[in-house]
Amino acid sequence: MTPIGWAAAAPAAALVVVDDLATSDHERARVISGPEGHHLQRVRRIATGEQIVIADGTGRWYLARVVGSSDGRLTVERAGVTHIEAEPTPHLTIAFAPAKSDHGRDVLHQLVELGVDRIVPLATERSVVRWDGEGGARALERLRRVAQSAAVQCHRARIPVIESPSPVASVARRTGLVVAHRDGGSIDSIVVPEFDEWCVIVGPEGGFTAAEMDLFGAAPLVAIGPHVLRSVTAPVAIAAALTAQRTI
Repeated sequence: MTPIGWAAAAPAAALVVVDDLATSDHERARVISGPEGHHLQRVRRIATGEQIVIADGTGRWYLARVVGSSDGRLTVERAGVTHIEAEPTPHLTIAFAPAKSDHGRDVLHQLVELGVDRIVPLATERSVVRWDGEGGARALERLRRVAQSAAVQCHRARIPVIESPSPVASVARRTGLVVAHRDGGSIDSIVVPEFDEWCVIVGPEGGFTAAEMDLFGAAPLVAIGPHVLRSVTAPVAIAAALTAQRTI
């Protein structure tokens, strides 16, 4: 049985995401080159003898020891068995309307650190960010790169899924829906959903329109504190509050 363990708890100087994590615990050497190798060897100055985590982005990872370091390349050897990160429950999806200033990059980075499983850029009637055309496709690709970078920085072996932008009507049909709203109840009033997943929907500056609120039906409303939160604060605040209620 594959042991469960958090990559962030490993005694490692860095985490590297690779496409082809070996399935055998007897794999010997691996060379880390390209942009990752350059960053680790030239920028981070990780040296022979140090340890790093090799992960595949889906939760599987192992500890490796650096046995060679030169010219923007690291050679590493496996120093432990393959682990898999746990998936806390309920699973947590955050759908939020990104701000125009950064298309949601800062918010997304923090959601990754908090352990959110899925992130949905939300298109609302009051959204400023538009997702159509080539510009929207490039913005989405940037968010996915941010997600991987954030996972690497916080030593998270499981990169969350960044979905394509979705309209409110589509997200409103999901199971386990929770609506962030200043007139809602406390976080303690939110029960564990029947399908073991929370999907939290957070509106833009100015909130949801009346027509959008009608789409949510009987979904519970939840507020974080007595104040009006900015659209860049609310997704992170509610994700942190619900993360504290998840179990492993």
